[in-house]
Amino acid sequence: MHTHKNLIISDKNRRIGYLSPTVEGKRHDYRMFKDIWPPPVGKSQENTALWLDLGFKGIENDYPDLNVAMPKKRPKGKELTDDERAKNKVISGFRVLMDHAIYGIKRFRITTDRFRNRIAGFDDTVMLLSCGLWNYHLKCD
Repeated sequence: MHTHKNLIISDKNRRIGYLSPTVEGKRHDYRMFKDIWPPPVGKSQENTALWLDLGFKGIENDYPDLNVAMPKKRPKGKELTDDERAKNKVISGFRVLMDHAIYGIKRFRITTDRFRNRIAGFDDTVMLLSCGLWNYHLKCD
């Protein structure tokens, strides 16, 4: 099945601040990040913390100026220390808010169901409208 994906930047209030252009699903998340960073958002990225998953491994080396929080993976055959486990728990507490934003977009089923429309650029329009409706929903709550 052919898939499409986007990168989404959201804040701690689950509001969508940035939506990347839609790309084919086989493209790696970190490669997409390299193509769009820095995103054209109004705020400065200097004090922005990025709470990322392990799909962005290597970002610390390529972007040493960024404030990145990424969970530590358990080494093969070993266990994480108590400090590493506690840090992972804090990171997951923030990342769950970002996941709630993504799931809020997916409530609009056109973004998750099989997409059969062949109009060029329509998938971007659908994602943009879904993000806008999600932000509107948060504003009205």
